[in-house]
Amino acid sequence: MSSLFSALNSATAGLRTVQTNVKLVSDNIARADDPNRTRHTVQQMVDGSGQVINTQYRREVDTALLGQVQDLTSRDGGSAVQSAYMQQLGDLLRTTNGTPLINSYADKFQAAWSTLAASPENETAQYQLVQSADNFAREIRRVSEGVEQMDRAMTTDMDNSLTKVNGLLKDINQINNDMVSLKSQGAAGNEVADKRDGLIRELSGYMSIRTVERPDGRVALFSPTGLALVDAEPAKLSFDGGNINLQVGNNVTSINNHLNDGKLGALLKMRQDGSQSDPPKPASGDPTAEVIRKLRSQLDQFASAFTSATKPGEPTSFRDAYDNATAKDGEQSDQFFTGSDRFTISVNAKLLDNTAKVKRLSIDGVTDALKAPGRNLTADGLNLTDTTYSGMASAITGTWMGTAKSINDKQAADKSSLQLLTERYHSNTGVNIDEEIANLQQLQTSYQASARVMQVANAMYDALEAVVR
Repeated sequence: MSSLFSALNSATAGLRTVQTNVKLVSDNIARADDPNRTRHTVQQMVDGSGQVINTQYRREVDTALLGQVQDLTSRDGGSAVQSAYMQQLGDLLRTTNGTPLINSYADKFQAAWSTLAASPENETAQYQLVQSADNFAREIRRVSEGVEQMDRAMTTDMDNSLTKVNGLLKDINQINNDMVSLKSQGAAGNEVADKRDGLIRELSGYMSIRTVERPDGRVALFSPTGLALVDAEPAKLSFDGGNINLQVGNNVTSINNHLNDGKLGALLKMRQDGSQSDPPKPASGDPTAEVIRKLRSQLDQFASAFTSATKPGEPTSFRDAYDNATAKDGEQSDQFFTGSDRFTISVNAKLLDNTAKVKRLSIDGVTDALKAPGRNLTADGLNLTDTTYSGMASAITGTWMGTAKSINDKQAADKSSLQLLTERYHSNTGVNIDEEIANLQQLQTSYQASARVMQVANAMYDALEAVVR
């Protein structure tokens, strides 16, 4: 009789085990398309009487691969935002047929002087010269304002990104708190742990992180340099215009030097301006760093090249070539261009409204000055020697076009590497429909076997009961 009850207990335990596994496999299949879902498994231990004494729920997690995915996610997040802003800069420069508009206007401005030199008395040629000069100056101002708009967009992007990061840190910390109670609930704890992994990967797109698993089910997050982001409590990040600050409790720390990858690191890198530090720092040699600072300086120096006096050892400047020529009645005596920087350079208002004419005696000298090599341009991120005015424009835009291509190539490589590694991670830890269906078939067989044992035991019990009667 005891053997009969033992068989019934074993069959009942088998059915309970099958029931648990069927539920788990069904959940795996139902969420197979969830990128955060790992494959869940269960292992149950029974005692001699067939009672389940221990149930262990596990997630298929490859910790080493997961860390690599997070690192690549940070790299991809940084290169993606750099690529996006370089695309904006390309749109700002209005590159058509490989030639940015500012280069085209510079060439047309120089060509208009040559045309006027061939027929100084031609009113149409003089009008076209003034118009080409106006287009050229307007383009410098337009690009300059576009750079400021990019800077404002980066600042807004930074603020929005920090809001998102703070939300992720708070959510991850909340899950950590929940995991303490959910760890003993098996399947529910695994579901929440999958969600937390997804949040951590999302956070990796904004900044590099390192994870440390705690015995109670929590996951502590740190920067690569050891700054705590989530541990006993979540940190809070803020931006003061120049620094990203991390606050834990009452402690506030600038973390500029701790952000190398991710969207936050890229935005900070592009917006940094060492000229504002005390003492000022030279511009970074990294073409992807201090982008706004370099653009401002280069456009300022380019505009100044047309409105400044001749530099020692260089050919006569545009301004001096025009101003030093003798003016006749009705001609503009000086200041063909007014202003001194990227925002203020403009054609003299009297030339624009035709109340004054271009000085005829300046035409040959200005034409020679525009073509003359031997000029230097020193700006943040760009040092040119023995160049011309057109060469300055080409060097400025060419440098940024080259930087954009380099960044785009890197972003494509980072994206491809991340995709390949993510696919590898999911193939190792994610749900495989074929395997789960095979498991269902095995569970069906186990269920049938346990059910058959119960049927036989019931039949034997009925037979024994009949004998007793």
